[in-house]
Amino acid sequence: MEISYKRYLSVFIITFLLFLVTFLIAQKITSRTSEDFLRMQKYMSNYLISLNLQSEIAKENICKVDVFQLTRDKSELGKQLDILEKTLGKDNEVVKDLKKDYTIVSIRQWLMVKKFKESCKGDMNIILFFYSNKINSSESESQGYLLDYLYRKHPENLVIYAFEWEQDNPALNTIKQIYGVNSVPTIVINDRTLSGFQSQEKIESLLT
Repeated sequence: MEISYKRYLSVFIITFLLFLVTFLIAQKITSRTSEDFLRMQKYMSNYLISLNLQSEIAKENICKVDVFQLTRDKSELGKQLDILEKTLGKDNEVVKDLKKDYTIVSIRQWLMVKKFKESCKGDMNIILFFYSNKINSSESESQGYLLDYLYRKHPENLVIYAFEWEQDNPALNTIKQIYGVNSVPTIVINDRTLSGFQSQEKIESLLT
């Protein structure tokens, strides 16, 4: 009986130690993940502020600015935001707040690029892409993948701005009213509005 008791006690102690080690490792991983998340959040917030300042500086000398470099900078931030969204989820409050800030930056830059095209005779195509993660999400996702491909295919004369349909932003709502955007997905190519999924052939036929 004594031997059996010692055996059970030994098993209990070993099991408890294993549990304790696993718990401590999990805590360390969680802490590390939280630190990485906060670092990324701060990085993205600072980057958004920098892009806003960049737009302010550039608009004063618009014809001297490489607008494609500006859009590449914004596109890089968009990729980081996508990673954060996939990691934390589309309904995460921090992700939603960052996306709202990103939308404002995108609108400001879109206005600047339009000014460049009109004032400096810039040879470029501007596409606005309205998508949703809730309504016709599969079509929006497919359209997004196609536009990413076209952006890589035409890096020297194509800029694309993507806007989430559900965002309640006064400036974005005005843009939707101007272009008659009533459903998703919708794209606006050089001020021409096209509702529903658009093929590669259709989109490229409207590029100049």
